[in-house]
Amino acid sequence: MVKVCAESQLDDPNAKFAAVAAVDKFVKDGVVVKDVDGIDLLEWAAADLVSEDAFPETIGPLRVRTVKAAPKDKLAATRCLQSCLLHWDLVSAQQIAAMIDRSFPQERDFMFWNIIVTHLLATSSQSPSEKKKLYGMLAQKQIERAAQLTEQANASGAEETPARGIKTEEEILLLYDIVEVHGTAEDMQKLIGSPLFSPVAQFRLGRKALFQRIAAIYRRHQDWEALCDLCESCLSHTDEKGDLSLLACDWTVWKSFIKGASYLKDSNIEITERVRSLLLRLAKSKGLKPIYRRNVLLARVSAAFTLETHHDDDMKDDEPFSVRLRELLRYLEDQKLNAACFDDVKQFLEQLDLRGLKHVAHTFIHKLAKSVDDPVKRARLTLLSLKTRYFLSTCPLGRMPVCGEKPSSKCLVCDAMFDSESCSACLTKLSEEALATYKSATKDFGENSDLVGQNEILPELSMIVAHCNVQLALRSRPGYIHSSPPASQHLLRALLVLEHQAFLTPKHSQISLLLVQLHLLLGSAHRCREIWHGLAVKRTIVDSLAPIFYDRLSTVSPVILDSSDGWGWELAETLRSHFTNSLKLKMPRRLVDAFEAGSYGSIIDMPKYVENLRSGCTRAMSLVEEVRADRLLGEPCGDLLNDPRFYQVPDDLLLRSVVDHGSFPSWNCSSSRPLHERLSLGPGPSNVRSHLSLLAEAFHDILSYRPPTVYKATAAVMSIDHTFVDEMMSRISNSMSKFVQNASGHCTSSEMLYYEAVNLLATLIPLCVGIDRSTPLPDIFSQITEAVATAMNTQLDELPELDGTTVADCVSMLRSFHDLAMLHDTAMAAKLTARWILSFNEREKERDRSGSSNLPKDIISQVKGLQAAAEVALKKGKALVTKLKKEVGAGRELCGKLRDWVFEDGGKDLNEVVEDGTIEELVESWSQNVSGWQRTTSRTSHTAGGVPVRNAHHANQDTGDSRVPLSAEPGVYKNDGVRQVPISAEPGVYRHDDRNSPKEGTAGEQGVRIENEDKGIGSKV
Repeated sequence: MVKVCAESQLDDPNAKFAAVAAVDKFVKDGVVVKDVDGIDLLEWAAADLVSEDAFPETIGPLRVRTVKAAPKDKLAATRCLQSCLLHWDLVSAQQIAAMIDRSFPQERDFMFWNIIVTHLLATSSQSPSEKKKLYGMLAQKQIERAAQLTEQANASGAEETPARGIKTEEEILLLYDIVEVHGTAEDMQKLIGSPLFSPVAQFRLGRKALFQRIAAIYRRHQDWEALCDLCESCLSHTDEKGDLSLLACDWTVWKSFIKGASYLKDSNIEITERVRSLLLRLAKSKGLKPIYRRNVLLARVSAAFTLETHHDDDMKDDEPFSVRLRELLRYLEDQKLNAACFDDVKQFLEQLDLRGLKHVAHTFIHKLAKSVDDPVKRARLTLLSLKTRYFLSTCPLGRMPVCGEKPSSKCLVCDAMFDSESCSACLTKLSEEALATYKSATKDFGENSDLVGQNEILPELSMIVAHCNVQLALRSRPGYIHSSPPASQHLLRALLVLEHQAFLTPKHSQISLLLVQLHLLLGSAHRCREIWHGLAVKRTIVDSLAPIFYDRLSTVSPVILDSSDGWGWELAETLRSHFTNSLKLKMPRRLVDAFEAGSYGSIIDMPKYVENLRSGCTRAMSLVEEVRADRLLGEPCGDLLNDPRFYQVPDDLLLRSVVDHGSFPSWNCSSSRPLHERLSLGPGPSNVRSHLSLLAEAFHDILSYRPPTVYKATAAVMSIDHTFVDEMMSRISNSMSKFVQNASGHCTSSEMLYYEAVNLLATLIPLCVGIDRSTPLPDIFSQITEAVATAMNTQLDELPELDGTTVADCVSMLRSFHDLAMLHDTAMAAKLTARWILSFNEREKERDRSGSSNLPKDIISQVKGLQAAAEVALKKGKALVTKLKKEVGAGRELCGKLRDWVFEDGGKDLNEVVEDGTIEELVESWSQNVSGWQRTTSRTSHTAGGVPVRNAHHANQDTGDSRVPLSAEPGVYKNDGVRQVPISAEPGVYRHDDRNSPKEGTAGEQGVRIENEDKGIGSKV
């Protein structure tokens, strides 16, 4: 065994598959490998040669035989079970789990392992359809037997739970999971009515997860009567004295109770009274802790807004009139110093009428702030007032449309006229008051050394100033296309005030996230990288938070992701390693930890989590940003076509986008666009854009490849290579056509032009290759070349002009790097396409001297015209960067101009807050980014002379030399010493590097045909 596994590590191809052959032979011959270490060694030796999908037919059965041979060997059995679970071979795992349970009946954990694995198999596609019901019934009977033993022991008054009975909360939740999936409605009702396992009984023990599970089921089935009965039973629990217990103060239960009652109040008049009487009993309770008092008051407010019939105005004779407004004011009076007060009442503020909301925002809270003398309390109340006023400025009820030549509105708060979404006068005044409060509070807190004020209140005051300036900058009106870009002046004010505060509270997550988006939007990516590094986004949260920073990062600053730079390599590696490690096996190793900890809910959720991780937009984005950055910088781009992040994404795979914006401040009205959307470079990650970006990178990867200069390809091999490109372009065109027609809502305007151009160019190559020279030339060729040229001209027109006269023009150009990158990529795609078609034409000339195979002169002329247009676009883009370098390179001179420009027209007070160092840091970040773009525009193609190798510079860090001399051996041409697959003229081998395994096909004069092209580019090449 050891010899076979050792041979599998040799370079000899025959010996390399010795372990695979041994596994195959053992399975067919029924051999039992009794030594668990030996089977572990076999699995290790065959790991890279046998796909994960083959595990259930190879190693899995051998694991089952090993356990059958020695069922009492606990260590060996559990190791085999773990291996089958990690490779997600549920058929083998179920057999092993059942054997372990029978062999060790006194081990209650093994029983539940057996139950949950059987349950997972019953709900998995691995189980034959005829056995699904059998496995489901088996799992249900086993866990119901365990529940019965516990109920019997409880009824008899036994102090201890039986060894094979249900004991923990996780086991009870597993019981409900299995009964819900495999049982009948009667089984579920019987379980809910159990005196021991009912949600009410468990809730009274302090276990609230089961209540939430059952409440969710009732909401899903819209069984509001049952939901209200459940909630009332939970909330009505009394202690020994007959008083309501603290469990009656649970806000989650009250929220469900009130929601259910809102659906029944018209048909069941008593339900409102039941809610009101229970709240009244709670209000009379003595000694409630502040957190419980808060929940009770919040429930009263919610009931007033949801259950009370509202026909009157909220205000009457300038006094609060409606019940709901009076309850809300009572809550504000009681909880005014609670940091979460605004978040609690935000949903209710939105339901008030204008007069009621104005009273809360401008009168009531303002009076509360004036009534206190303590500086910390006064600052907190002023902050609450500012948040409420900002909320009002984003509400539609605060403005009234005004008829006129241009769309405009009248502010119903200050009577000012404005042509944007929110009233500029209100926002300006609010920003000034917030800044004044910030400055005075800074002085007060500094004198008193108040850490609460410095770490909580000051950051939020700075964010109010930033929010107002972002609203002033992004002035688009809902329902109208706003052609002018957001006002950079106000965006810079928002950024600088947040940078000032970030220096004082560097670990504030909300400020850091806002700064990340602002720096990306303003083209200051280097400072953005420092802030992101401070957030330390790693491990499981990478998937949901990484797009905030990484999405489109390579189009803003490709040098940030430079693989030849240690920090850039680390940024790319953070994402790459996360997916590599998490998806190395079918299941992560955390699954084994969940089994050992008895966390059965995690076990059930983990397969879905891993599948979402595997088919997530973040995973596709990690490859796109990495490859695009290296391509723009002229760095080696690695092996895109054989990267699992590419070939595991077929066209029909729905890529899910799960971006967590929960840490962003949410102070806007719900009908207003959230702040994180306003500050984004464009629409967030989506299935459509992820597919298009992968396909576009494949397009560049295929056409930009150049064989090593040391290798002389034969004519036969060149023909095969041209066939490969032709077939791949057909597949890319076919795939992109499925997505590009629905892409407008998922892309920026420059991205849309780029993807449409790539789609057309991918169509142009097969048309040129397969042209029928006996018929007149169709118009499609000229239409494609003209459309691509028009796309480049449009992208050029969208770039701002830079004449060096104003700081505003300079900042506008700094904000246009994304558009510049899309122009560069479109031009390079056109240039590569033209170069390939012209090369193909030259090869046809050499192959057929008669000239009958040449492309028509009109096509050649159009292609050369497209090539010239691409060169012009690239030169203009390079010229813009050169001009920008002169402006940004001014250093201190630009800092002075920038300060004067940013803080003019009402920015004097903010000018006093922002230090020179903050502005110098911003200008330095811009300078670094522009220098990186100079490097990008000076290199418009990949480095020829070898197959690109990802991060080859790390190969010899000790010696400082990243390259190994090329071997003289035929076929060895990689520049890091790794032996390559020799180029072969043999039929069926159609790619001249190791990007793909040799493909089989029908060889002939026209080369090799790739089968199944209707599957799209997403299939593994």
